[in-house]
Amino acid sequence: LRSRSGRSIINGNWAIDRPGRYEGGGTMFTYKRPNEISSTAGESFLAEGPTNEILDVYMIHQQPNPGIHYEYVIPEANIISPQLPPHRRPGEPFNGQLEVTDSTDPKREDLHRETDMHTGQSAGNFPVIQSGRFPSHQPDNQVPAVQPPRRNREHNWKQVGTTECTTSCGKGSRYPILRCVNRISHEEVPESYCDISTKPTPEEEACNIFPCPAFWDIGEWSECSKTCGLGMQHRQVLCRQVYANRTLMVQQYRCHHLEKPETTSTCQLKICSEWQIQTEWTSCSVPCGVGQRTRDVKCVSNLGDVVDDEECNMKLRPNDIENCDMGPCAKSWFLTEWSDRVRLLRFLGANPF
Repeated sequence: LRSRSGRSIINGNWAIDRPGRYEGGGTMFTYKRPNEISSTAGESFLAEGPTNEILDVYMIHQQPNPGIHYEYVIPEANIISPQLPPHRRPGEPFNGQLEVTDSTDPKREDLHRETDMHTGQSAGNFPVIQSGRFPSHQPDNQVPAVQPPRRNREHNWKQVGTTECTTSCGKGSRYPILRCVNRISHEEVPESYCDISTKPTPEEEACNIFPCPAFWDIGEWSECSKTCGLGMQHRQVLCRQVYANRTLMVQQYRCHHLEKPETTSTCQLKICSEWQIQTEWTSCSVPCGVGQRTRDVKCVSNLGDVVDDEECNMKLRPNDIENCDMGPCAKSWFLTEWSDRVRLLRFLGANPF
């Protein structure tokens, strides 16, 4: 959020502000940013207004744009004019204020033309206001206003101190404390002793205008780079300083008196599940030639429970099936040597069969 002049109000100069209240455009903005890990709600800012300049909102997103919701209030253009009381004549004051005449009204222009400049009376015998002076004529039936009794001047208002400063540093504000006191003894008395209409309006005073000490503004940790096992996470650490209700990003050397927090850290959401071989290889599926054999491979959590294969690293999964070679199978008749009995019968000339 920034003005047309380029002055950043919230999240400017590629820096992320902490949630809080920020002044800009003649109003105060309340900036909210939920935790990115535990909440899916987006960032938001709200101001009661009205703004006194044009402000621009820029959005930078690295993920798909979820959309923007906005609301605004348009001031009413219709102004209701107060009605004149029945006893009030044209040109007479209303509640201590003079009536403003519209020079573009032709009827009013004719009324002014018919006014006798020497006597100050119009053709309708109504008094005419001249140069901001009230008419001296009063109706006979008007009762003079009763003047309130004059207050005793023995007491007056006196400043006896100031309120506490709203901040301990970085330009706060305070107001004078007024009390009714005796003019002579200066002793404090009840406020009813003084005229409330003469009580001065407390004016705001600046206090503790020196800058606050710089501090490290620590952002939220990013998500762990690994869903299981050892990973890394990062966070933004900026040097900031508060002045005039505004948190400013300053050079890091101003925070040299403080130890800078770590910006990176290791993280482990859980221990990764691992592959386990639970059975030996089965026998080959064929007695000869090339067949296959199998074994059981399961993904097991650190608690010993069998879980879905997606919980383990598929690249490290052991094979649960492989080929097996049982040697070549017979494709023709093979002959062996004659046995001893067959040889003897053939030697004697007998037929063995």
